[in-house]
Order: sequence, then structure tokens, then C-alpha cells
Amino acid sequence: MALVTLAAPWALSTIAAADDAATCRSNAQEATAACTRIIASPGATREQVGDAYINRGQSYYRNKEYERALEDFNKAIPLRPKWVQLAYGNRGNVYYAKGEDQNAIDSYDKAIAIDSNYPAAYTARGLLYEKAGAIERARTDFNAALGAKSKFDDDAWAHDTARKHLEALKGK
Repeated sequence: MALVTLAAPWALSTIAAADDAATCRSNAQEATAACTRIIASPGATREQVGDAYINRGQSYYRNKEYERALEDFNKAIPLRPKWVQLAYGNRGNVYYAKGEDQNAIDSYDKAIAIDSNYPAAYTARGLLYEKAGAIERARTDFNAALGAKSKFDDDAWAHDTARKHLEALKGK
């Protein structure tokens, strides 16, 4: 004889919300839809909605939907989610991809002001300074990136890229 357990409806919605949160944070194809459900959920907290905007914006960015990504990062910022520095850093990445260098630098500045241990923001800003010929500012940012360690997955990229560019800048 099989034992059948029924969950209360509120328990099922809690499980579904937890599944959506995990999917929203992932690179899965369903991430955008999961983030949208969190954003639309009347039970989601301000922080959850802010994080969902950041994650959905990252999904749009990966798909080169830059205007949609920018819109989501901008919506996340006033919600002040736990990872608001990501909203600024990723907004900087969108501006960088669009060739709006000063807007990118401004966004990286804000990300670094919030989290001085955000190596990807230093490295990306350093790349823009290097591109503009501001070699000493680029060096300063690349060195800052090497001294910073964050909680995010892009540390390896930030450190490797900073090292490579510092090496290339020797003698300049």
C-alpha cells in the first residue's frame, strides 16, 4: 500500500517560489521566465524583486538584448537588493557593449563605491581607461582588481584579464 502525502497549497507555492529563485539565478533557458514570475509575484519581497531584475537583466545581456537588460538593471537599483553592486556593474557592461564608455565608467564607479572588493568592475573600468589612453588610471584599476576578491563568479576573468593587461602595459 502506498502512502500519499498531500501538501498544503501554501506549501506548494513556497516550493514553486524556491524553484523559481534557483532557476532565476541560473543560466538556464527558463531563467528569464522564472525571474519574471518572481517580479510579478505579490508575495515577493523588495529584495527578491530587485535580485530578480538583476538576474533577468543578466539573462537579457547574455542574449544581447541590451535595452531590456539596461531597463532591468535600472529597475533593480532603487530597490537596493543585497547585490545592488551587480546591478551597477552589469549596467556598466551593457554600456560598454554599446560603446557608451563614459556611462560605463560612471556605472563601474558606483559599483566600486558600494563594493571595493569587486574586481570585475575595476578590470572593466581599467580596460576603458586603457582604451582612452589613461594608462596610469588603467594600471591603478588593474592592480586594484588583483587585490580584490569578491563573492561572484567573475573573479577569475577579472584577475586574469588584469594581469594580462598589466603585462602588456609594461614600458608604456
